[in-house]
Amino acid sequence: MLKKLTFFLVLPFFISIAQNLIVLNKSENNAMFFDLKKDKLLAQLPTGNAPHEVAISPNKKFAVVTNYGTRENSGNSITIYNLEKLNIEKTITFENHKRPHGVDWIDDEKIIITTEANKSVIIVNFKTGEILAEIKTDQDVSHMLVLTPNKSKCFVANIGSGSVSVIDLKEFKLIKNIQTGRGSEGIDITPDGKEVWVTNRAEDSIAVIDVQTLEVKNKIKVDGFPIRVKILKDGKLAVVSCARSGEVAVIDVANKNVINRIKTAEKSEVEKSGRLFGSVFGDSPVPVGIAIGGNNLVYVANSNADIVSVIDIEKGQILKTIKTGKEPDGIAIW
Repeated sequence: MLKKLTFFLVLPFFISIAQNLIVLNKSENNAMFFDLKKDKLLAQLPTGNAPHEVAISPNKKFAVVTNYGTRENSGNSITIYNLEKLNIEKTITFENHKRPHGVDWIDDEKIIITTEANKSVIIVNFKTGEILAEIKTDQDVSHMLVLTPNKSKCFVANIGSGSVSVIDLKEFKLIKNIQTGRGSEGIDITPDGKEVWVTNRAEDSIAVIDVQTLEVKNKIKVDGFPIRVKILKDGKLAVVSCARSGEVAVIDVANKNVINRIKTAEKSEVEKSGRLFGSVFGDSPVPVGIAIGGNNLVYVANSNADIVSVIDIEKGQILKTIKTGKEPDGIAIW
């Protein structure tokens, strides 16, 4: 009854917001493209092996997907989609760089990617496929990344080393490795570029880095295996997906305190074999990837429930869910 009711309550929002959603299904090797205005699936296209993360180009014409691979078989490619034609623009394969994961666009031509197996990030020319630079982090499991608003620096979260690497994008060199906490994984930056927030999944905390001093200035306790963080466009709230507890935590950015926790789905009853986290978190829906849409709607991929939850953060409620393929993770809005 609740799902039917919330669908009709939220329908006017989707009529007024012309946005689209891309969701990566890790266990099915595909990407799904949704029209949020019409509430329908536009396309489902193949990726490489086990796609993990996705980023939209600044001009909104292309999406790049990192094909991370599985525990048994490392991935070494990226898939680029043409968002106007909804087809595969190209696939770029790297001969000597394995396990591409975190990804973003420096501009409409240059893409920056973490390559975990190489303990590095690489910068790739989207048009030619050429690797323009490789910068070593020398940290274990360099996983997610975020760029400063002016694209002068890149911050890389390193799960295995519990650190964040700071990279100069003008000179293509490592500036510093900052110890942030055990299991540093999710990462985002405030819209004003002053703070980088990092989820430390193994110690249930968020580390807040001062971008000017490159020092950790706050630690915020967030229970439930915090795995991703996104800061809303107005900079007032941060949303953290907590994989173990099956919730998103909502944090006041200025005051650095948790003000709400919202369940992302009911208890998960899907078959868990073959998934990254399997049954480690019991019947949690395992929320991971987060995308911020219009009107501060938050989209959360639930990897062990095969749905995306659409959440009104201000009201603290799920408005609806979107059915995906098996094990959704990487997610983006354009």
